[in-house]
Amino acid sequence: MSVEMDPLIESLYYWSDIIGVLLMGMIGGTIARQRGYDIVGFFFIAMFSSLGGGMIRDVLINRGTVAAMSQPEYLYLAFTGAIIARFVYFKGKTWDYVQSHGDAVVSALWASTGALKAIAYGLPFIPCIMMGVFTATGGSMIRDIAMGREPAVFGDNTPTVIPAVACALVVLGADATGFLAYGVILGPIVSFVLTMLGIWVGWRIPARQEWAPVNDTAAYVMVMARKAENKGRAVGRRLEPTKLRAWRHNQMEKALQRRIEREVRAGKRRADATIDASEFLDSFNEEVAEMSAEMAAASSDAHSDFGVDLSGDSYDAQNSEGPSPRELLDRILADEKLTDELVEKLMHRYENRDN
Repeated sequence: MSVEMDPLIESLYYWSDIIGVLLMGMIGGTIARQRGYDIVGFFFIAMFSSLGGGMIRDVLINRGTVAAMSQPEYLYLAFTGAIIARFVYFKGKTWDYVQSHGDAVVSALWASTGALKAIAYGLPFIPCIMMGVFTATGGSMIRDIAMGREPAVFGDNTPTVIPAVACALVVLGADATGFLAYGVILGPIVSFVLTMLGIWVGWRIPARQEWAPVNDTAAYVMVMARKAENKGRAVGRRLEPTKLRAWRHNQMEKALQRRIEREVRAGKRRADATIDASEFLDSFNEEVAEMSAEMAAASSDAHSDFGVDLSGDSYDAQNSEGPSPRELLDRILADEKLTDELVEKLMHRYENRDN
């Protein structure tokens, strides 16, 4: 780095960086071997794997030449890793072990160096964490994209971003408390342990496509609203005398029975007429119950037994109110002819409700 730094910290940074480059060059070269690439493919995949994250970090920091270009040892180590992978192969369980543990080590080291370089250039808190994450995962993302694969950090795989964030946080915390050298050592250890936990215990980040907290909350609110609505209807029914409800029901049944007889005389099957009348009566009772509940709620909201009367008209609204819809309905049901007319109109509306 071109900024002044404690020699111990600079040494830890340098060795962490170049160890990661060599290891990731070997891993990238082995992946190129598995895909059947020639020596050119070995070098390119190794270079993307081992230098991509650092290049992203240095381009984003934008302070001087990218380290991979200004310090040739980075390229040498990346190509050395590719050559090693060209002449020494890993496969089966050995390769699974080398790749998983090698990736864990490299990600841990690079998360630390990325955050450390961001701190050295005075970046704010969040960008320092981002530099740690990009350095740790950027190379593997570029490699996967170049090989036509979905980057492993996006899918249902062993977490790499969360351990990188944890490492960066440790480094930042150590820098804030004046123990940066300890943080550069402890941070990678924390990241490596978290990554190994993901491997050993099968830890994965959930990826439920249907999970949507806003939708879930809205659905829960709708359920609660329905419960409140049903409770309001129940209160309305309790407030209304049972005998009055029974009288209304009886009056409607009589009117419907008269209608059934008229329809039968007109040629309609009695069973069909009875079914239509029964369905209509159920719908009518529900509407009346809703009306009763709404009126009870409105009455409780509109009329208060106590208040401040500045204009002297607190009784005007009460004295000027006409009959309520429920009272009008009772007056109609008390007259047989009016009830028959009401049933005819309501039945016509009910039968044409879907049209």
